[in-house]
Amino acid sequence: MHPSRSTVLLTGSTGVIGTSLLPALAARHDVTALVRNRKPDGPAACVEGDLTAEGLGMSTSERRELAAEIDIIVHCAGLTGMAPPDPTAFDTVNVEGTRSILHLAEEARVPVLLLSSAAAAFQVPGEDLTARCMRAYSSSKRRAEELAAHCSQPVAVVRPALLFAARNATTAPLHQFPHALIAALLQGRAGGLPVNPDHWCDVLPIELLVDYLTALTDALLRGDSSAATLHWVTAGQARLTAADMERACLDYLTETGRPPTGPLLAPPVASRPRSHGMARIAQLGFQPPEHPALPCHLDRLLPGQLTRQNALEALARSVRLCAA
Repeated sequence: MHPSRSTVLLTGSTGVIGTSLLPALAARHDVTALVRNRKPDGPAACVEGDLTAEGLGMSTSERRELAAEIDIIVHCAGLTGMAPPDPTAFDTVNVEGTRSILHLAEEARVPVLLLSSAAAAFQVPGEDLTARCMRAYSSSKRRAEELAAHCSQPVAVVRPALLFAARNATTAPLHQFPHALIAALLQGRAGGLPVNPDHWCDVLPIELLVDYLTALTDALLRGDSSAATLHWVTAGQARLTAADMERACLDYLTETGRPPTGPLLAPPVASRPRSHGMARIAQLGFQPPEHPALPCHLDRLLPGQLTRQNALEALARSVRLCAA
């Protein structure tokens, strides 16, 4: 490790966000990845740890040694599956895992960048399995934020939007709502996917999130007192509608000589409520037009906000990726 560089402890280094964030952090700092099973592909030292185990599965001496070596913790690890077999797993990973990370930060006396989710702000209605899982996820993120509020060390909480795949991605991320939705639209569900075309969701190119997290890490390391607050990293006013997604898929299918025989979207039928599958996930994942756009704090640390044109370009790239 370079003596003049800070050391970042990164969790979730093999996840969708961590995979893109690791090289960006490593370009500026020494990075130690907390790993359980799989090691990241990238310039990082690795230390074994388990978010679901007491004391991160480390001995007191191991944890003390790690605490002495780090200058900041960037906590990106979390359970994000749309419908895990056991919804209580969200609390085990997202809440108790965060509690362990915050305890380590207090022991090391270092700041924390906590990756939460914009979902923490939503109350998901319904008692079907899909709704219960999504509600359990959003609740776990709120509880993690509550733990952060009581930490003795500075904590920056980041609520990112949904994410489009990285520009250099060769495959669509598994179990990510935007790409699962695009794949369903491209497949052409009989009668169309039951989502109102004017309903919207907030999706951000992952590069913007990585740039923001990198800048926020630097701000915390500088001791910037304004950094330890809530940060919304979203598309904001550049949010996309279901109609935008349908149009991008229609354009691609037409360009590749596979024009659909029917609509890709269809108005939901109240007499036929959905309780599972992509149709239900899509209904819960989109917001009605009267719901205000999510806050966006990109311009706190980056040159500006996301434009609608940028969002549409990222959407078109993701459609091609999902079709590959």
